[in-house]
Amino acid sequence: MFMIRRILLLVLVTMGGCTSAGAKQQPYVTDFRVFNSTRYANADHLDKAGLVPFTSVYDVWKLKCDETQCSNVPTESEFKKTLASYVAQFRSSAFIAFDFENIVIDRADSAAQANNEIQLFKKFIAWTRDSYPEAKIGMYDYDFNSKFLDIRAKIYRDGGFDFFAPTLYQRWPNHNGWYAHLHAAVTNDRAINQSLPIYAYVSPYRAGVTKNGFLSDTEWSRQLADAKRAINGVIIWMPSSTSARLETDQSWEETLRHIISSKRH
Repeated sequence: MFMIRRILLLVLVTMGGCTSAGAKQQPYVTDFRVFNSTRYANADHLDKAGLVPFTSVYDVWKLKCDETQCSNVPTESEFKKTLASYVAQFRSSAFIAFDFENIVIDRADSAAQANNEIQLFKKFIAWTRDSYPEAKIGMYDYDFNSKFLDIRAKIYRDGGFDFFAPTLYQRWPNHNGWYAHLHAAVTNDRAINQSLPIYAYVSPYRAGVTKNGFLSDTEWSRQLADAKRAINGVIIWMPSSTSARLETDQSWEETLRHIISSKRH
């Protein structure tokens, strides 16, 4: 049964899955990257399969901004200590993203609050570059929303972030909903800066939540195939810690290994 399932997965990925109804077939991105943003005790299992280690930095301070100021902001030394800890856990200082959901810019209540969040991100970028000068830096964000798009643009130009990292965990009723949000994110990000790569956060779990269970093999294959046509890479994320171990024989991993090794179609 597992062998039949595996063959079906390879066929789906080789064919490019099925794009959303009415969507124009696009060529694959030749330099498509697949990142590994997990910190399992055996996370290097995916690294060895060809995934690129990727560090997500989480908001342990419970950051908060309003129209006048930002609060719970760490000192430079506190920030750098936390940053170093996550770099060690995720095995990479090459690619780093801030996962600070309390200050996601399109969720701000006003332009003044959004601008305060921008200034805080600029501070964090400067501290990160001081610690890791060669790092490529981005932020977990809801790029498919266009609220405060002009303000968001300020942090993706002139020494700001190096890539976009929209969250595209499957939160919608079907693949068409996911596909529409993928292309909304691409439209918004390209309007801000066409030169920056787009690496989307995706997960084999529905909405990125373990208790929701895995996506179907077909949905997972379609997401990866459509992403490979539209953007520059995906960041594989799921709840993980250095004390847990990843099962190494699941079908979603086989799909990843195949799409990494596949050539331009």
